[in-house]
Amino acid sequence: MSENATAARVLAALPPGPLLEECLVGLRAAGHVVEVAGSPALALARVEESDWDLVLMDSVLAMPGSLSLLEGVKRRRPGTLVAMSGDHLDGPTVRDAFRKGAYDVLFEPVARGALAALVEHAVRVRAMGEERRRLGVELETERRRARELAERLDHEDPFAAIVTATPGMRRLVATMREVARSDATVLLTGESGTGKGLLARAIHDGSFRKLGAFVEANCVYSEGVLNSELFGHEKGAFTGAAKLKRGRFELAAGGTLFLDEIGEISAATQLLLLRVLQDRSFERVGGEETLEADVRLVAATNRDLAEAIRRGAFREDLFYRLNVIPIAVPPLRERLEDVPVLTALFLARAAAKLGRAAPEISSEALASLLSYPWPGNVRELENLMERLAVLVPRDRIEAADLPEALRGGALPAASRASEESLDALERARILDVLQACGGNKKLAAARLGIHRSTLYAKLERYRR
Repeated sequence: MSENATAARVLAALPPGPLLEECLVGLRAAGHVVEVAGSPALALARVEESDWDLVLMDSVLAMPGSLSLLEGVKRRRPGTLVAMSGDHLDGPTVRDAFRKGAYDVLFEPVARGALAALVEHAVRVRAMGEERRRLGVELETERRRARELAERLDHEDPFAAIVTATPGMRRLVATMREVARSDATVLLTGESGTGKGLLARAIHDGSFRKLGAFVEANCVYSEGVLNSELFGHEKGAFTGAAKLKRGRFELAAGGTLFLDEIGEISAATQLLLLRVLQDRSFERVGGEETLEADVRLVAATNRDLAEAIRRGAFREDLFYRLNVIPIAVPPLRERLEDVPVLTALFLARAAAKLGRAAPEISSEALASLLSYPWPGNVRELENLMERLAVLVPRDRIEAADLPEALRGGALPAASRASEESLDALERARILDVLQACGGNKKLAAARLGIHRSTLYAKLERYRR
C-alpha cells in the first residue's frame, strides 16, 4: 500500500501498446501508483508479490471461455477489485467475468472520469476493508477474552468458599451460582450476620463482571453523606467539598456495587436510586454532567421491606426494581447443621493466625452451641471462635470455656427456649450484653458480633 491513505495501487494487466495510456497517465498525475504488466504471467507474479487495490484487465487477455487471469487474481487476492476493459467484449464474456468475480466492465473508449471514479471507489473499499479487519481483530480479541473468562469461571467456583451442611443452603447456593451468570439485580434479605456480604462477593466473582471492581457501600449514613458516597460530588458542591469526589457508582463501573442495609436510606435517596435503576445514569452532587451507571447491583437488608412499604417508609416502585432476583438467607438457628462445620472452620482459621494447631471442641460445648439461638448469626459464631482460640490455650475447648450466655446463665435453658419466641431470646441477649457493657453500644455490638447499625436498628424495634 502507498503511504498516502487516499492513493490507490493500480495494476494494469494490459498487452503491449498504448491502450488506456492517457487514463493511466491521469491516474499517476492524481497521485496514484500505477504499474503496467504486459502479460498474464507477469500480472499474476506482481499480484503474488504485493497487494493491489485495483487490477485492470484488458479483454484481449480474457477471450470467451478463458478468464484464467481473473480467476488467478481473485484466488490470490480475494479482496482486490478487478475491472475488465476493451473493445473485444461480448455478452458471454461479460457474464462469465461477473460470475467469476469481476467488479466492473469498462467499454472502450474509456472515459477518464469513469476510470478515476472506479479508482476512488477502490480506495474507499480498501479503507472499509481495513476498518472491517480492525473491528474483526477487536471482536475476535473480545471473544477470546470472553472464552478465557468462561473457562476460568468453569474452573473457579467462588461459591465453593460457602461452607454448609444444610440441604436448604446448598439449594440456595446452587440458585445463586446460576443467578451470578446473569446481570440481573439481586436483593439479599436476612438477619445481620448471616453472610449476605460473602454471598454478594461470590455473585460478583461468579459473573462476567468479575474482572471489574467489587465495591461496597453501607447505607447507614445521613442523607447528604450517603448521596455523596454513592454518586460523588463536585468541588465546591457544599461546605467542605474541597475537591471532586468519585462516588461508589463510578468506582464500580464495569463491576458490581453492593448496597448493604438498603432499607435504611431516606425517601430522597430512594428517589435518586430509583432513577439510576431506571435510566442507568446519574449526576454527582452539585454537578450537571450525566454519567453512565454501568454496574451490576446487589442490595441487602435485614429489614422487612414489605412492612416498610406498608408504613410508607420505603418506595414500592424501588422495591420492585431491587427485587428482581430475591434471595432470602436463613438465620443460623434455622440451619443448625452448619454450626459444627462452621465451628471447626472458624477455629482452624483463628488458630492458623496464631501459628498453632486448631483445638478440638468437646461434645458438651458443641451441645451448648447447638442450643443457642445466635442472634448475631454466623458473624457471632466466628467472633466467638476467634476469642476462644486466643483465650483457651489448651487443645480442647470445654463447655466451661464458653461465655455464660451460651451455658444457659444469661438466657433461658434450651429446654425452655421452645416456650418463648426467638425474638424474645434475642432481645434478652442483646439487653443483657448492653447492660453488661454499661450502655456502650459500640462495645456491645462488638461482643454480640453484629454491626453497630444493626444494634441500633434492633433497639429501635424493641422500643416500638
